[in-house]
Amino acid sequence: MDYSAINSTNIKNLSISELSGYSEYLRERIIAVTTKNGGHLASNLGAVELTVALHYVMNMPHDKVVWDVGHQTYAHKFISGRGEAMESLRTDGGASGFPSVRESEYDPFVTGHSGTSLSMAMGLSRARDMLGGTENIVAVIGDGAFTSGEIYEALNDLGDRPTRLVIILNDNKMSISRNVGAMSKYFNKLRVNKKFIDIKTDIKRDIAGLPFVGRPLLRLATSAKNKFKSSVMGNKFFERFGLKYYGPYDGHDIGDMVSALSLAKESNGPAIIHLLTKKGKGMAEAELHPDAYHGISPQGGDKHLSMSKVAGDTLCELAKDQNVAVITAAMTDGLCFGDFAKRYPSKFFDVAIAEQHAVSLSAGLARMGVKPFFGVYSTFLQRGFDQVLHDVCLNELPVTFLIDRAGAVGADGVTHQGIFDLSYLSLIPNLTIASPKDGRELAALIKFAAKLDKPMAIRYAKSYRQEISVCDEIHLGEWEVLRDEGSAVTVLAVGKTNEIAKEIKGANIINARFIKPLDSQLLDLLSGTVITLEDNVLHGGFGEAVKNYLSGKNKVVCIGHKNEFCDTRSTQKMFEQSGLTVANVQKIVDTELLLLENTKNI
Repeated sequence: MDYSAINSTNIKNLSISELSGYSEYLRERIIAVTTKNGGHLASNLGAVELTVALHYVMNMPHDKVVWDVGHQTYAHKFISGRGEAMESLRTDGGASGFPSVRESEYDPFVTGHSGTSLSMAMGLSRARDMLGGTENIVAVIGDGAFTSGEIYEALNDLGDRPTRLVIILNDNKMSISRNVGAMSKYFNKLRVNKKFIDIKTDIKRDIAGLPFVGRPLLRLATSAKNKFKSSVMGNKFFERFGLKYYGPYDGHDIGDMVSALSLAKESNGPAIIHLLTKKGKGMAEAELHPDAYHGISPQGGDKHLSMSKVAGDTLCELAKDQNVAVITAAMTDGLCFGDFAKRYPSKFFDVAIAEQHAVSLSAGLARMGVKPFFGVYSTFLQRGFDQVLHDVCLNELPVTFLIDRAGAVGADGVTHQGIFDLSYLSLIPNLTIASPKDGRELAALIKFAAKLDKPMAIRYAKSYRQEISVCDEIHLGEWEVLRDEGSAVTVLAVGKTNEIAKEIKGANIINARFIKPLDSQLLDLLSGTVITLEDNVLHGGFGEAVKNYLSGKNKVVCIGHKNEFCDTRSTQKMFEQSGLTVANVQKIVDTELLLLENTKNI
């Protein structure tokens, strides 16, 4: 059968066995495009059958599906007519790695963070009720997202004012790393014993093999079983929120899912379908090591040095003789904290997808004299802004935020850009902010933070090209002069942009390792033109702070990203668009030197 012509409309003409064949076809295409372009592999392989069943039962795009996080939507994109764009997945001009309203009417939202889907789906459902619509609304939520506080805020509201919608709990025991916490243990109690699933599968195969009556009998038995499980077994936890519970089911059995979805679709109120899926399904390596195959790099990969590994190694070194604690929100492996977790389990806290809790937990640890380091991607720290401001900085507690993936992130695109943290963190009193130029300086800043009795944020990119200089002793608010040429033009570079600055000729080069506080003593000595470089939006960023401090004493040229959402999927291209290139900075330096020379000669 030619599965390449299948889409969300004609998929309804397929038989159950043909849907299974189509699922395998989609799985092969997902493996092919992620091998070529990189992307989220394991999560997408595990969600193929549930996606096929959704398109089979629902009438999309009239019916709306909200995907929590959205990194499991590759099969959905193929079915919804984006096959050609998927061949250029995560590249400019190709499909985004996440849902995108700019791509297709099949995506009601741009999503990229966990725990938000139920609230948005409830908004769609209540709007439908107000407007007299007929849409079916579905929220697809991974079990890892059930550690997010927003899910429970939504469930609490849903229990008070029910609305007709379907929640699919995609239970694969994983976030990025293995799930942790009480909810994970609770879901484990609900899961069907694997031995029972194997026996059930054998029985179903035998029934289906009966001539003439096999298939109808199987459908009848499945429907009866689903109704029995829903009405008799139930689930007290979800039922207390007014949800009708269906499950748990084998999430890779198309027949089971079609039957369960059809039942839930007929429900007058909110319903939840609990599916057991295997992350990495259909690819042996990904099934065995789903954390390693959560996100893969394109062929060739990133050959740069890892800032994350430097952070993890340095924390291990500190923990030998200091009372430090390391906190993460389900990002143990991405932040290279795995070694620390194994060596110092009593000092390591993975709180699952709960960034707000992680920040406030860190505040409590700090109050009792422990030195906490909360590691978090820049895009996810946004979720804990209030706790950073109120619980840590207002209380002046010595929590250190290790902000990984800061700046332009490349292929993950608009939902994961780390280009806002300097701006919103700079607003917060009592917070010291630093950014290292290379790995050696990151290690030195972490050790400096361990001794600093104040809140501190250290932001850094995923990787760096090389060590730029031997790191001198770190002093609060003091910058590093990398090159003093006695020039009338000075370049102030923050973090990763030092890789650009070191190539510039004819200018003084300063590594502005502290964004807050500024090195006022050094700034007061500067004459002529000052050029600032930052991997952050200009509005509220480092350059604006320098310009405000100098207050017209010097001409200040600020180079950074525009204050807008950017979906450019290449870090290099994004730097080019923002003028963060050696050629552009050199051109500005040469122009300024010429202007200053001409002014002198007048």
